[in-house]
Amino acid sequence: MFSSFVGNEMLSLIALISSIYLSSFVSAERTFTVDWEGKTFLKDGEPFRYVSGSFHYSRVPNQYWEDRLKKMKTGGLNAVETYFLWNFHSQVEGQYDFTGDRDIEKLLKLANDTGLLVIARGFPFACAEWEFGGFPWYLKRYQDIILRRSDPKFLAYVDDWFDAILPKLEPFLYENGGPIITVQYENEYGTYFPGCDQDYLQHLVYKIREYLGSDVVLFTTDRAYTVRALKCGSVKTELATVDFKVTNYPQFYFDVLRHYQQDGPVVNSEFYTGWLNHWGKPFQKVSATDLAESLEKILALNASVNFYMYTGGTNFAYWSGANYVRPVDSYDLTTYDYDAPISEAGDTTWKYYVIRDTIAKFFPVPVVDVPANSTKTSKADVKLDLCGSLIDFLDIIISDNGFITSKYPQNMERLGFDYGFVMYRTQLKENMSGRMEINFGVDGLGDRASILLAQTGNTSDGAVFLGTVDNNHFEAPKLSIDSLSINEGSFLVVIVENRGRVNWGPHMNTQNKGIKKNVTLNGNVLEDWQMSHLQLENLNKKCKKGLRSIQLESDAKLSTVLPLVYQTTVTLDLHDTFLNTTTFSRGVAIVNDFILGRYWPVMGPQQTLFVPAAIRNSKQFTLTLVEFEKQSEDARVDFLDFPILDAY
Repeated sequence: MFSSFVGNEMLSLIALISSIYLSSFVSAERTFTVDWEGKTFLKDGEPFRYVSGSFHYSRVPNQYWEDRLKKMKTGGLNAVETYFLWNFHSQVEGQYDFTGDRDIEKLLKLANDTGLLVIARGFPFACAEWEFGGFPWYLKRYQDIILRRSDPKFLAYVDDWFDAILPKLEPFLYENGGPIITVQYENEYGTYFPGCDQDYLQHLVYKIREYLGSDVVLFTTDRAYTVRALKCGSVKTELATVDFKVTNYPQFYFDVLRHYQQDGPVVNSEFYTGWLNHWGKPFQKVSATDLAESLEKILALNASVNFYMYTGGTNFAYWSGANYVRPVDSYDLTTYDYDAPISEAGDTTWKYYVIRDTIAKFFPVPVVDVPANSTKTSKADVKLDLCGSLIDFLDIIISDNGFITSKYPQNMERLGFDYGFVMYRTQLKENMSGRMEINFGVDGLGDRASILLAQTGNTSDGAVFLGTVDNNHFEAPKLSIDSLSINEGSFLVVIVENRGRVNWGPHMNTQNKGIKKNVTLNGNVLEDWQMSHLQLENLNKKCKKGLRSIQLESDAKLSTVLPLVYQTTVTLDLHDTFLNTTTFSRGVAIVNDFILGRYWPVMGPQQTLFVPAAIRNSKQFTLTLVEFEKQSEDARVDFLDFPILDAY
C-alpha cells in the first residue's frame, strides 16, 4: 500500500511538472493576432503596435538590402513593409524568378536577422508607381480579361502567382519563427472603379489562407475619404486600415475607419513622406518638420503607422509606371527617391533624424551608431563617341525570332513583347511626293513614336528622320510633312516606346502599347508590316566593335537619322555615382548590358540617374546612350557625387 501511494504521488508530481513544462512551452509560442475588443495587435499575447517603413527591394540592388534594413532599424522602426511585385518575378508567362535582386528568401532572412518584422503587400495588386501596378504585361494579351474582378480568367492567373509566391512566404511567417506579421490582400480597392466585388476579395482571402493558414493577419488599406471606400475595398471579417498624408487632424481619418470597423487597431498603412513624381512637373517634397508633427499626433492616438516611402529607390530599366490623364498620360520618373528619409542612394537625410527623434518619444530607439552613408565618386567631362543610327544595329538588337509579319500592325502585347521599344516597318509600294500625313488614329499609339523613311529598312544609308509623335486619348496622333519624296520600295520605319503602363485606375483594363490601330499615309491604310522587339542592352558590344568605321561617316548625315547611339568606356572608382545627362535630350542610358533607365533632362525635373557601384562590378565599364530627340552638340556627360532631381 505504501509503495502504491508513493507510485501515485510520483505520477502526480510528474504530471504537475509536465503541465508546468507544457504551459511554459505554449506561452513561449510565437503568435501575432488582432485583439478586436482590445483594439490592438497582440504579439506573443502582449499589446503591440508597429512603426514601419516602406522599402521596395525591386528598386534597390540586393547588395544594398542589408544596409537599408540596418538604417531602418537604427532609425527607430520595428517593421519594414515591402511589395512582392508579380511582374518583377514573372516576365515570361508561366515562369517565375526568385534569384539575385528577386531573392525574397534572402530579403526575409536579412529582415529577421536585423530584428525587423515584415508587412507583406502586393497580392495581387500594388500600384506603387510601378509598371502596370505590378501586374505582368502578358495579361494584356487577352482583351477579355477583366483585372481586379472575379473574372475566372483573371483569377486563374492570380492563383498561379499565389501558387508560386505564397509557399515561399509560409516558412517566414512570425508563428514559424520568421518576420512576417501581416499580409495585404488588396490595395486601395475601395476607390477603384468599378470595384466593390466582394467575390473577388473573398477569393483572395481564401487563397492566401489556403497557403498561410487561418491565423495570419490579413488586411487592406484604403484612402480614408468615405466609409463606402472602406466597405467596397475590404472583407468585413478582416482588418481594414487607411492611408493619408501629413495632417494636423489624423483623428478625422481614424474616425472614418471607426465608422466602418468599430473594433481592432487603427493603422495608417501609407503615411506619405513625399509624393509621386512625373516628368515635366516640379519634384514633390514634404517638410520634415510637418511630417514629424503629424507623426507625433498619430502615435499619440495609439495607432500603428507605416511610412511610405521610408527608403527611396530607382525604377531601373522600364519599370516606371504612368497615370492616366487627359489628353496625354503622365509618366513617372526613373528615380523613386520620393523625398524619403533614406534617399534613392541609401543616404540618411535630415528627415531621417527628425523622424527618429519623434519616434523616440514613444518607443525605445537603438542606442547605436547609424550605418554610414556610402562613398560617392565623380568624374567630369566624359566624352561619348557617336556610333551611328539605331537602325544600323538591327542585326543585334532585334528579338531572337526576328521580325513578325502581319497585314496590319499589332499591339505590343499581342506580339508577345513586354517592355521598352518595338520597331514597325512597312515597304511602300509607289512613288510619292508633296505634302504627307502619317496618321495613327485616335488613341492609336502607345506611347511615343520616332518615324523614319529608310531606303533599306535596316541601315541609315539614305534614311531621313521625319519626326516624333505622342499618343493622344482624344485626337489622332499624326505627323505632317510639308514636302517629301518617297521612292517605291523604301520603308516607313516606326520605333514605338512603351513609356510605362498605367499603374492605377480603370484604364489599366483598356491600355495596350505599340501601334494599336491601322496607320494611314495620306488617308490610305498601310499594309504588310514587319514588327520586332528591340533589345537595346545588346548594344554593349556591337557599338564598340563597329565604332571606328561608323565614325568615318558624315556627322551631318547622321544628324538626320535619329535615334542615335552614343558610347564610351569609362574608368571610375568603384563607388556609387550619379550620371548627369544634361547635354542630351531624351533617351535610355545603359551601363554595360544593364539598362539604367530613361533620361529626359530637357523635360525635368530629374537631371541625374543613380548608378550603383553594385551594377558595375569593376572600375571600367561601358556607357551607352540611345538618344531619341536630337544630336548632342557636346556629347559629354559628368558623373557627380550628388543627385539633381528637382531642376524644373
